[in-house]
Parts: sequence; structure tokens; C-alpha cells
Amino acid sequence: MDLTVVLGILGAIASISIGDLMEGGNPVHVVHITSLIIIMPTTLLAAMVSTDAEHVKGAYKAVPIIFKKSQVDLHARIKQIIELSTMARRDGLLSLEAKVAQLDSEFLKQGLSMAVDGNEVDTIVETMELVIEETEHYYHGCAHYWIIAGETSPVLGLVGAVLGLILALQKLDNPAEMAAGIAGAFTATVTGIFSAYVLFGPMGNKLAKKAHHIVKEQKLMLEGIIGIVHGDNPRTLEAKLLNFLSPAEEKHSQFN
Repeated sequence: MDLTVVLGILGAIASISIGDLMEGGNPVHVVHITSLIIIMPTTLLAAMVSTDAEHVKGAYKAVPIIFKKSQVDLHARIKQIIELSTMARRDGLLSLEAKVAQLDSEFLKQGLSMAVDGNEVDTIVETMELVIEETEHYYHGCAHYWIIAGETSPVLGLVGAVLGLILALQKLDNPAEMAAGIAGAFTATVTGIFSAYVLFGPMGNKLAKKAHHIVKEQKLMLEGIIGIVHGDNPRTLEAKLLNFLSPAEEKHSQFN
């Protein structure tokens, strides 16, 4: 579970609720079923209009990626590549054939299979760069769906509020019902803004960030494949791959 997502959402709800309670309000009253029905489905459906069907489907499939901790472990991937590099340098590329079938990454499996099959480095690079490009495009489209939903939600919150006010003003002969209708109308605005800046928009941006790690891992693996094919010294190759780590990560060499 990605705590930055879960704690962020729960913390935002808690801080709003505490502020409302301190002013004598009741956060439960903000949860208005009619507003939720008007805002949420309409926002998600409207976002579909400007999104490719493949990316709409992918956006929902990627929700677990948003809420789960990233599965990308560059340290473990570098260690794996260096082990393959050592074996290939010692016993030749063909010695990797049995290992390739056991790899957990389809990207690495495809690239090394091409290498074992005797393809030129340029051919491997051209093929795998296309995979990277398509991966970037796919996750960009999926993340953009949620970002569009975030941009749409406040406007639909305003639409919901206007609809509520129209109905409330029809009850001028009953001030109590009219006041309740106006209060209910403004919950749509709250729902729209909350959905935009706490849910949909942040979800899209988080998916884009996690997609960046997925793509970075693929680029790292491609550099590793190139190094293996060229027969680079494993220590030298490791030093190169460690540069893919962010400044916040410590660079540990397995040769030390």
C-alpha cells in the first residue's frame, strides 16, 4: 500500500472535517447522495469523451498501481542484470538461453531473447525503444484520463449547484424547505472541488509519476542488454546502471 496516497486522502478528509467541526458544522451533512450521483458518474463519463477507449480501460486497470507501493526495484534489477552479464561474459551469450525463460520481466526477456538469437545491437535497440515509447504513450493516456476528470469535476460541481438552486427557488412559499434546498445545492460545489483536488487530479498525477519509474526501469534494462551484448566488464556496467538511481537513493555496488 502506498501510504502517500492513502494518508494523503484520509488526511485531507480529516483536516476538512476538523475545520468544519471547529466552526460548529457537521461534516456528514456535506455528504449529499444527490450531489455524488450528479458529480461522480458525470465527471468520469465526460472524461471518456476526450480519451481513447484503450486508455479509459487502462486507467481503471491502473488504479491498483496508484494505491499500491511501486513494484519497481532498480537495485534488484541491476543485481539481476549484473549476474546475467557475468554469466554471459564467462560462458557466452548462448548460456543465457535457459535463464531468459525464467525472467520475471517481459521487457528483459524479449531483449535478451533477441540477443541470444544473434540479433545485432542496433536491431535490439530499435525494437526495445519502440516498446519503451509505447509504454510511455499508454501510461500517459491512462494518467491523462484521471487528470481530465479532475479538471472537469469542479465545473460539474457548479452545474449541480445551479440545478439545486433552481429547485430551491421554486419553494419560495416554504422558507425552511428552500433553505434546505440551497444548502444541498452547495454540497455539489464542495463535492466537485474535493473530487478534483483530492481524488481524480492527484490520482492522475500519481499514476504519471509511477509510470515514470516503470519506463526508467525499462531504459535501465535496455542499457544492461546492450552492455551484455557488447561483453562489457560487469563492474563497469554496474557503475553505468547505478546512474539511473535518483539522488535520494544510495548507490551500493555488489562488488564492494
